[in-house]
Amino acid sequence: MRLPILFNPASGTTPKDPDALLRPLPKNLRDRVEVLPFGPPWDFEPAIDQARRAEGPLLVWGGDGTIHHAARALFERGCPVPLGAIPGGSGNGLVRGLRTPLEPAGALRRLLEGREVRMDLPCLDGAPFVNVCGTGFEAAVAHRFAGLPGRGFAAYARATLELWRTWKPTTLAWEAEEAPMPPSDGRIERIRAAFHPGASKLPEAAWSLCFANLPTYGSGLWIAPYADPTDGCLQWATLARPTWLTLFTEAPRLFQEGGHTALRHEGRIRRATLRLERPLPWHLDGEPVAERDRAELTVEPRAFRMWVTGGCPWQ
Repeated sequence: MRLPILFNPASGTTPKDPDALLRPLPKNLRDRVEVLPFGPPWDFEPAIDQARRAEGPLLVWGGDGTIHHAARALFERGCPVPLGAIPGGSGNGLVRGLRTPLEPAGALRRLLEGREVRMDLPCLDGAPFVNVCGTGFEAAVAHRFAGLPGRGFAAYARATLELWRTWKPTTLAWEAEEAPMPPSDGRIERIRAAFHPGASKLPEAAWSLCFANLPTYGSGLWIAPYADPTDGCLQWATLARPTWLTLFTEAPRLFQEGGHTALRHEGRIRRATLRLERPLPWHLDGEPVAERDRAELTVEPRAFRMWVTGGCPWQ
């Protein structure tokens, strides 16, 4: 029984070639896997059963949306096998956060030599996500992007620019169990903590707000650099609306792993109930979900089985 590799021909910006994916592998690894096309209506049951009988992970070659649907299907079945994510989308936020190689064939080889990590499983109103969920500007972009005919960074940038001009912040009310941030070696963070000891960081308003289990959005944006998918917490992060000046001086730092910027503010929660002044769009791992003006965020520690490469920093 071979391990299934599900791939979504519609995800990403370039066609997927299963032969090119497998060709660089040594024969003993090629003989372990079988590449299968897949897509809506997202019936993962046969592939999950095949992966279980092959005693290995369910490998999914696609973008964040495809991987989100696979993770949700595994969650609904009690996680009988781990999920292994091969980058094949336009953003690849999850695999970037896990430090998986971005070249698909290289990622597959490293995954076939990989290991399992028990990740936290966060939920928005009971619906699971594995990387990030959010509301405000970023969710509006996700909804707009989902309706565009093209994919890729150019289409995402176009949707972002259109909404950046008009999107307004919203006020927030919290009931949350906060958790301390990890120690930082950054001088700016140490100075801020010295002048504001013990101050609550929960924002009273936000232009864009996310809850992150892993550090990265798609396309390499480090939205929550301190996010740790094994600590039983979620990292919240807000982005301030950039001006024309900060768009060029501050925004590029969001694409640097150690980049500090005044546009991003962060904190950590174990759970939260959030109320917004008006119903706003939300997303789960970049997938649009219904508008809501109240949201409950929970975390089930170490509840999800993820298959990772040796480059993943978490055990």
